Amino acid sequence: MGNRGPNGYDPVHIFNSTSFNASGKVEYASIFCSDDNYSVQRDETWRASSRGVCLVTRITATVKTPSGNIEAEPYTSSGTSFSKFAIIQVGVNKFQVTRVVSGKRRK
Repeated sequence: MGNRGPNGYDPVHIFNSTSFNASGKVEYASIFCSDDNYSVQRDETWRASSRGVCLVTRITATVKTPSGNIEAEPYTSSGTSFSKFAIIQVGVNKFQVTRVVSGKRRK
């Protein structure tokens, strides 16, 4: 499972590995958890300010390309404690939000 800090789960991190800016929403399982809207520049990482014990159920992304705004395939879960995610390009004008399974980044 994901990491758990002293005050709950680690805050969500979303790395934008695309060549374009993106924005979206992190949705949590409980009505007691506030969803996070985010905006992240290309090759940058957005970090939630806090998370508590909220499980992630969905992460959406809209990628702003020269061809227009493109909706990425969202990350969905019944509720995960994982905290590291990325927006990746998987084809021409095709993007997806995925969980990061390794901490190492290619140079």
